[in-house]
Amino acid sequence: MGLDCYVMKGNRDEVFKDDRLDDLSLVGGLFSGHGNGSFSGGCYEEFVAHLTASSPGFWHLDKDEVIQTDELRIYGILLREYLEDKGLNDLPDDHRFKWSLPSSRGTYEYRVKEIKDLATLFEVAAEHNCVMESWW
Repeated sequence: MGLDCYVMKGNRDEVFKDDRLDDLSLVGGLFSGHGNGSFSGGCYEEFVAHLTASSPGFWHLDKDEVIQTDELRIYGILLREYLEDKGLNDLPDDHRFKWSLPSSRGTYEYRVKEIKDLATLFEVAAEHNCVMESWW
């Protein structure tokens, strides 16, 4: 089973839409999309957990729990800092890089654009006071 993550307005009655999300390209899950407000969290959770010094699995939420707006804002900031610190902003968007931790389940391969897109999703979500929920 995968981990599908969904960004939505906190009240869940208002539609979350922003043109900046139209061309995002993230890994999609079984029931989630590929970046326009949803994505497969299993591909990114361990990476973001490392950046936030959180435990792996921190996006595996109980029913009715959500990741709050302030956390999404922090994710965006940390992803942008990672791109800058590693010199990835100077590389082509289609450049691939590998990431893993010694304790990791495996090695992940990301495209620079993919991490930029993930940062954009979190930044735009935070601007709209959105939250993120997951389904697994």
